[in-house]
Amino acid sequence: MSGTSAGLSIDCPQTIASECWKIPGYRYVTYDNSASTPCGVSSIDGTPAGICDRPNIKVTSWVINGINVVAAPFNDGWDECGTPFLSDLAASLNTWDPFAGGWTVAVSDTCAYHVRSRALPPTGTDYGVLTAVDNDTGDVLTFAPAETVVQDQVFRRIVEVDCQGQTSVRWTNAAGATVPAPNPAQIVECSVQVTPGARVTPTMRIRPRIQRYTGTESSPNFDSLGSDVQAVTLTVLAGAVRVRAAGSGSSNGGAPTAYADDVAVPAGVTLTWGVDGDSYDLALDGSLIFTGTAAGADFIVHWTEHLYTDQD
Repeated sequence: MSGTSAGLSIDCPQTIASECWKIPGYRYVTYDNSASTPCGVSSIDGTPAGICDRPNIKVTSWVINGINVVAAPFNDGWDECGTPFLSDLAASLNTWDPFAGGWTVAVSDTCAYHVRSRALPPTGTDYGVLTAVDNDTGDVLTFAPAETVVQDQVFRRIVEVDCQGQTSVRWTNAAGATVPAPNPAQIVECSVQVTPGARVTPTMRIRPRIQRYTGTESSPNFDSLGSDVQAVTLTVLAGAVRVRAAGSGSSNGGAPTAYADDVAVPAGVTLTWGVDGDSYDLALDGSLIFTGTAAGADFIVHWTEHLYTDQD
């Protein structure tokens, strides 16, 4: 028996490995109280409109994944325009969100102040319309969300061997085009499910402030500064200072809190208001105004304010 033999050959170059990698995507869900904006639509009786200063409302529904997650309508209160209102709205969302969306007040060039979730996967929980009724006016208030979505960025890592037996590595994008290798610190294998790599919360800063007032000057209303005030201290140097404080919002989900404290504070007295610093009480709530009672009044007010800057 006779025959011949020949060496085996393979096609070259040849792919010996093809791996899927991705830069994980993310999305933010946002609600806004400024009528129709890229961050959400607020409406009054079905017509897009800005919503402010609603101290006596009843939240009736919040639709998530097609289901109303509000077990029963509950009374609440939302403060005046700006961050006081949005802080109250964010507190309502955090109370009733079964999926812990992590709602906070954020600010951007596009929408100014609005309420934003933490970073979420590109697909998943479907946050829908929040509905409430103003107990004082009968207005039906609705907040429809908007989403900012960044999809997973997919790559393939291809290992090839050429006809001389040398191996090489190249990367392609989802369209198959060769691209530079992505940053290894940003990528994971496509099968890996990870928390989105976007900012989990907006960039948050605590800023100290201090002002001196004389005569019959008044401080601003510390409930209307455009930031969440965490602590305020009054020091009366001379004369007397009128302190006016008023409640707002609701207490423990019940009826809105309302009071009107008005006291003259004499020289030599220092008073401080502040939150306890836990994850629930992030800011003082309700108006707080200081006014000198006569020409000889002299007082200092210093405070800390919590600022949110959305840099995405």
